[in-house]
Amino acid sequence: MMIVSSEERSFRDVVIYRDDPVFSHKTKTFATLAVDAVPGTLLTSTGEAYASGSDLLIALDSHKAGSNVPVIVVDRGCVLNRAGLIGTDATALANAIAQIEASGLNRVSE
Repeated sequence: MMIVSSEERSFRDVVIYRDDPVFSHKTKTFATLAVDAVPGTLLTSTGEAYASGSDLLIALDSHKAGSNVPVIVVDRGCVLNRAGLIGTDATALANAIAQIEASGLNRVSE
């Protein structure tokens, strides 16, 4: 039997550059986090999985779904690793990248 291990995802899997270590992230406490989150998970401000629209947050730490869950999320001045973003499907990921670029607060790597 082969033992296979995987490394836990981290902030650096998502953020490849940040302009300011203070304003690059913030904590959002979700009354209800409906999905498990790992760094790169695309969420809405209500704790649901992101699908489309301007209501987009990107998790930077890991948490199980639950109530009153504080999650560190991307704020501003970051270059985000495209491969580090995790959406429910390819359409949600494409929508998120378009929203990130349109907002002008952060950028996404090529």
